[in-house]
Amino acid sequence: MDLNELRNLDFQTIGLTSLGTRLVIFVFVFVLIVGAVVYFDTLPQKELLERAQREEKSLLQTVDQKQRLAANLQAYEEQIKEMETRFGELLRQLPNKREAENLIDNVAQTSLSNGLKNEQIRPGNEVKYDFYAEMSYHLTLRGTYRELTQFISDTANLPRIVTLHNPAIKPRNAAAEDGESRDLTMNIAAKTYRYLESGEQGGGQ
Repeated sequence: MDLNELRNLDFQTIGLTSLGTRLVIFVFVFVLIVGAVVYFDTLPQKELLERAQREEKSLLQTVDQKQRLAANLQAYEEQIKEMETRFGELLRQLPNKREAENLIDNVAQTSLSNGLKNEQIRPGNEVKYDFYAEMSYHLTLRGTYRELTQFISDTANLPRIVTLHNPAIKPRNAAAEDGESRDLTMNIAAKTYRYLESGEQGGGQ
């Protein structure tokens, strides 16, 4: 191969050059073509392949998560049904407005059945929440300690939800000979709850 021949190369007479020069030119052109193919075709294809591989990995993770959810779907559905059943049972214990207004009569009857005297039953303000309302009453009852505690127990066992709050017991008369007061007064707050009926707005407190 003659270097002077490469320097003075004329592409119009390239066919008359020596075999070595033509081989050099062929190798150069081949490398140029291969480089162009790699740069303009192979590298973009490689980037697309890597992107597809990343997407495939992400999709496989998503499929795995969904398969796990599907495998637990029946258990979730059973839990939801159980929660709905339990929630329905609790809601059935909530009276409507008329029943809630009469419920305090049940509390009063419970106190009388335990031998207590109802000195005062004073209704408080009704407080509305999202789907139910809270109705409160202040009770002043008189009787022995046993009668008062039995009233609390019996009230807790009423079929409707009634909660008792802040009991305060004090002696009403002088102590008996054995040192115990036979007549006690108890101030206590009773609360019951009811459905909010159609058209009523809860306060969301």
